[in-house]
Amino acid sequence: MRETTIAASIVADMYQYLDARGVSSVDAATACDIEISVPPGSDERVAGSRIERLWAHVVRETGDPAVGLHMAERYSPGSLDILGYVVLSCSTVGQVLDRLSRYVGVLNDGLRLEVVREATTAYCRCTFVEGTDNYLLRRPREAMDTMWGGLARELGRLTAKPLTASAVWFRQPAPPPEELADYERVLGAPVHFGMSEYRFMIPLADVDEPLLSANPALLAVFERHADEVLARLEHHGTPSRRVMEVVAARMKGVVPTLTEVARELAMSERNLQRVLRSDGTTFQQLVDALRRDLAISHLANPHTSAGQVGFLLGFSEPSAFHRAFRRWTGKAPHAFRREAQLDRSMRQ
Repeated sequence: MRETTIAASIVADMYQYLDARGVSSVDAATACDIEISVPPGSDERVAGSRIERLWAHVVRETGDPAVGLHMAERYSPGSLDILGYVVLSCSTVGQVLDRLSRYVGVLNDGLRLEVVREATTAYCRCTFVEGTDNYLLRRPREAMDTMWGGLARELGRLTAKPLTASAVWFRQPAPPPEELADYERVLGAPVHFGMSEYRFMIPLADVDEPLLSANPALLAVFERHADEVLARLEHHGTPSRRVMEVVAARMKGVVPTLTEVARELAMSERNLQRVLRSDGTTFQQLVDALRRDLAISHLANPHTSAGQVGFLLGFSEPSAFHRAFRRWTGKAPHAFRREAQLDRSMRQ
């Protein structure tokens, strides 16, 4: 049975939260056997069973049963990696909800979101993927507390008129009264427990509220990136996936060759090329896709120059990197970065 996974960037954010609370993230990583060094743009995934152990460790070490809810209070779109940039670039609240529904698998492939619009209300309905080894079927509380809490926080910041939910539903039993007050404070809405499903509800009129950080041009770029990440997730465990992992680990100023990757995978070059063809791709296409994804993520960091990004990705000359980036995104690196920085400044 396939085990569901989450993006390693979520784990990195959890570790930052632990450190901020004075709880050792190194101890958590050791106890749960989850590597804490995750490069920007990494496609690395973490098995759900390890996340289940990590949440148990976090609750135990913090002494906070509502730690997922409190973690949501420090949420930022950067925590969501490419999905965070998609959200920031959307034009309206309704578009945000639709894109969350479309791309939630990038963060957690054990989740499904559906957006429902009724006469006076719109809501996100969350369900868990069955027929898999899905830790959410056993331990949903922390993930759902974080998801609904993060959504509430973002809706309060992205629009000129701060929005709040009209109601939030949870399937789990109601917490003790002292914890219930925190739910109402963080979510800013009536909270109902023991419901038939998980829902985050807003007035229908609010779906048309414009976002301060809207950028349709960047949205198109980020959506292509997110679509490609989802496509690669469908290859989880396939030769394509394993090749991407090896190339990402070795790409530090130089691009590993087909020979080097084949050797690490204990395959002949010819056999590796054959199985990649059966996956509908080639070694060069995988390398190109990985370089593009890493370039987009690195350029979102204002402290990394375009020259440094090009070097990290194995380009021999800055001009070669500039040509490649324009081919990938339709923009020069400096123009892409300028628009991304403008988006960040608008939301601050």
